[in-house]
Amino acid sequence: MLSEKPWNREVLLLLLAGMLVCWCLGMLLGILLEQFLPLEAFAKKSFYRFVVNTLTFDVAVIFLVHQFLKLHGTNWGEFLGLTKPHTRRAILFAVVVAILVLPMVLTLNGWLVWLMNALGKHPPAEEPAMKVLRSTVGMGQQIYFGVTAIVLAPVAEESLFRGILYPFLKQLGYPRVAMWVTSLVFGAIHMNVVVFLPLTFLGLVLIFVYEKTDKLIAPIITHALFNAVNFFFSVLEPELTRWLHRFWPW
Repeated sequence: MLSEKPWNREVLLLLLAGMLVCWCLGMLLGILLEQFLPLEAFAKKSFYRFVVNTLTFDVAVIFLVHQFLKLHGTNWGEFLGLTKPHTRRAILFAVVVAILVLPMVLTLNGWLVWLMNALGKHPPAEEPAMKVLRSTVGMGQQIYFGVTAIVLAPVAEESLFRGILYPFLKQLGYPRVAMWVTSLVFGAIHMNVVVFLPLTFLGLVLIFVYEKTDKLIAPIITHALFNAVNFFFSVLEPELTRWLHRFWPW
């Protein structure tokens, strides 16, 4: 059972206002990038845009959450649940859930792609982050993407959706609204129709993990493992495809 969180409404509004400012700044920087990027760097434009989005969302959210916690007189250790007992048990639970849920999410995604093809509708392009990963060149860019996907994004998204918004809405007396709204928005921010339902399902699972452990570090680990598998599969996909064709050429 999730313990009570002392989140103040006015401080939460300040957090959301700060996010809105950062989002607008990201859009402005994106426009400037389109207008003034040198022609010789045009091929790297998608990666540069990804860097801007990372700084104005993931890094910005982590910074704003840090200020949010300070205003509440708490710290990251307490927020993540590291100061409570049974941390190892919670981490093990998070890992087991990730192993069990990953095939479900990928299967659901595959079914949706199959359904859209069966209905004669072409599935939309990959979500923006995955398109950037497939177009990245060089070890440095891949390392940056990996750190963002496996570390920054899980910490930022879980802190915002599960750590702050979910308990705040739940404590207002709307547990079902809190569960569905935060999960639906979590799915929607990835900006892809095909992954919307799988990621909404993942959002519900992450709430389940948080409720069972009462430690935010647990859904962060589940989220990070999910992203890590997707990241390494995308990076190694050409090699895996060649290896499979070698043994099963049909």
